[in-house]
Amino acid sequence: MIPQRFVTEYPERCSQLLAMLEPQARKHDLIGSFALLVASAAFTIPFARMTEKQHPAGKPEAALLAAIEALKKAPFVKAPFWKSANPGFFRYAKIVTNPEKPSGWKDAAGAHPLKSTEEKDGNTVLRTIRHALAHGNVVYLDENGHEVPGNTVRYLAFLSKHESGDGHRVAIFDEESFLSFLKAWITWLQEFPPEHTFKFAEAAA
Repeated sequence: MIPQRFVTEYPERCSQLLAMLEPQARKHDLIGSFALLVASAAFTIPFARMTEKQHPAGKPEAALLAAIEALKKAPFVKAPFWKSANPGFFRYAKIVTNPEKPSGWKDAAGAHPLKSTEEKDGNTVLRTIRHALAHGNVVYLDENGHEVPGNTVRYLAFLSKHESGDGHRVAIFDEESFLSFLKAWITWLQEFPPEHTFKFAEAAA
């Protein structure tokens, strides 16, 4: 069935698929990869519809755009989509070392981002995740924060080049926390009543 309101109905359909497929992902120990699969659809695509003012499908709905902008006023872990819960594990940092070597990631204070205590607003974190997903800058990390082939995945790191050109933003979740974020995000979107009907439109060639 063609959705009447893509920006919310499509994520809700992704939620249905998530519920059907999550048990299989857990059975095969693929929860991190499964979460990334869901995120590419249920987060990246709606986020573009919600925030890109020149999107070919039309302007964003005012209430959804305002809600995303309002996330600049509070830390990510206190964003409204979390309700009364918090992510089990989340870290944010600006790394100033080589992004291609996770074991050597350091912030300005010389700490690995897994040990970071920095808080960042929800808007910035969402955009960091979006940019990382859109450009393939997602890194699997083991329990020590290293990218070692064959080791068990413990964390998912989302990298985005800092707008100053100096260093990279990184948002890190454990697998369960990132999946929890996606579920909370999808539920939150359903709270916004439609303002107008979105119709699919392809970008001009």
